Amino acid sequence: MVKRILTLTLCACFAFGPHINAGAVDQGEGLKVAAQYLEEQGVMVGDQNGDMELDRVLTRAELAVILTRLTGTQEQLQAEQAFYAGQCVFPDVPEWARPYVGYCYANRLMGGYDTGLFGTQDKVTLSAACTVILRYFAPPEVEWSYFTACRTARELGLIDEISSDAAEVTRGELAVMLYRAMATTGAGAEDHTAGLQPGSAGSNANFPGGVEQKTGDGYLTNGKPVTEENVLELLRQLEQDWPDGTVWGTHNTPGTHKNEVPGTAAREIMDVYLVSEYYGCSGYAAMISSLIFGDAANPGRRVEDLSQIRPGDIIFWVRNDNGKVWHVLVALETPNEINAFHATDGNAGETVRWPDRQNPYGRNNLDSYGYGENKTYHLEAWTRYPEDVSFTGESKNVWPTGDNEP
Repeated sequence: MVKRILTLTLCACFAFGPHINAGAVDQGEGLKVAAQYLEEQGVMVGDQNGDMELDRVLTRAELAVILTRLTGTQEQLQAEQAFYAGQCVFPDVPEWARPYVGYCYANRLMGGYDTGLFGTQDKVTLSAACTVILRYFAPPEVEWSYFTACRTARELGLIDEISSDAAEVTRGELAVMLYRAMATTGAGAEDHTAGLQPGSAGSNANFPGGVEQKTGDGYLTNGKPVTEENVLELLRQLEQDWPDGTVWGTHNTPGTHKNEVPGTAAREIMDVYLVSEYYGCSGYAAMISSLIFGDAANPGRRVEDLSQIRPGDIIFWVRNDNGKVWHVLVALETPNEINAFHATDGNAGETVRWPDRQNPYGRNNLDSYGYGENKTYHLEAWTRYPEDVSFTGESKNVWPTGDNEP
């Protein structure tokens, strides 16, 4: 019988729990202990030869299997296999994985993408893995969201500083994360309620790892309606998760960050200009846009009047002589009375850049580009605000604001 998770406070538990270096799981006793524990619990098992393939990157299908074993029992799944296979609504899931994916979908543990696919072989990102772990083990008093999941997991001791910059998660790294959480709470593989924990800060999040995809046209990834105020709220969260100075390179600079977020609508915008949705400034802009407006919901459209740029809009600097893109930004506010506005961008010297809070005058200016004559560049803007969301003009000079004032 599925039982409710023990309500111990993780912050205290992790201080005394086992400290395994998740950033170095390919060596040492920590990984062996974690793998053995999860194998004994029946949560993570090996292939037909007993090889647990701990150094291989985890896929979404494998995550569904692990989540099913973590919340249910093999007997339960076997008895209701046909039912759960029927709950799998995704056409890209192979027959062997359908009961597991169906179980996760029916119990609101994982969802699919806005395209209708599950992404069976997609690699599990660190943010998605941290979100799943926190949904299981973090008590309600620990505040977090998908955007802050990695930082929260690091603060709780689930991952170490060295591993918090990883783009993808291996089977071994997930094993260590699970072991740390299960060992410190004293919870076994069946000591959990299927579905989201009450009060979970991520309970309505629409994220690449997927729990329940509620985002649609007219709604943001946090489940709130598309408004300038709600977009600004997400942008301020993203500034915390991708702070100024974060290394962000190109395909020529291995080991730097790239966009790992599913973004059908953002990709379609980038395809207009033949720029990458993965690397460089365009990849960063695609990621920010997708984390705000969702994967395929809220499709993009061209902004004809640049004075009506809004927070979250994608801005292209286009060369006048050949029509090629020189740089890509994401607007943080509407151009003000002198046509100036703040923006964020990636790959500015191979780093992420947000406005300097000590220099509130460091804005881009439309007069230098889109409205100027005989200029090298002009600006072109794309928005993902639905057409029925009217421009208000209220987002001028709003960045920074409130607690963010320099």
